[in-house]
Amino acid sequence: MNRLAGVWGIALGVVCGLLPEDSWAQRRGRTDGPERSEYGRGGYSRQSSPRFSLTFDWGAGFAAEQSRLRSGGPPLFIGGTASFWGADWYQFDVSGNYVLQNGLVNVLVGPRFRTYGLPVSFYAGLKAGAFLVPDEGLRFGLSPQVGVDLLPRGPFLIGLGYALDVPIASHGITNRLYMNVGFKF
Repeated sequence: MNRLAGVWGIALGVVCGLLPEDSWAQRRGRTDGPERSEYGRGGYSRQSSPRFSLTFDWGAGFAAEQSRLRSGGPPLFIGGTASFWGADWYQFDVSGNYVLQNGLVNVLVGPRFRTYGLPVSFYAGLKAGAFLVPDEGLRFGLSPQVGVDLLPRGPFLIGLGYALDVPIASHGITNRLYMNVGFKF
């Protein structure tokens, strides 16, 4: 039994001797730049990280009311979103969309809150703004949204989401299930 323990001890010593020095302990980190701008081991986030993003949104957009389903084109929509990233967990969005099926146009602004978990994170947000409803005119409305973002390496963004567009005092309620692709700069 002692011989077997000795063999395992020698094997463990050889493996530990072959590991690079950096794998044993973290070396002392450096801080470069002015105060509160450090990055690296245990430092602060970089101030030069991308703060803005632009995305192209497209997907299914269909009216929630049966009377609106036969009134237009295919159940699709297109749009775009410009975002200011206050932090990795918070964004402020400005978006515009056009739904082909019922002709609904909206311009929305509002916050979006994201989970920690790069490169994949979930989000929830609430946007408000102007809805141009055909045959009814301009209305104010809300749009709660949920989804998931994928932030691969580099400046690219990919996402899936769902939004319920609800114009106040109107018949233009629309469901949107969408994808988006864009980049941060």
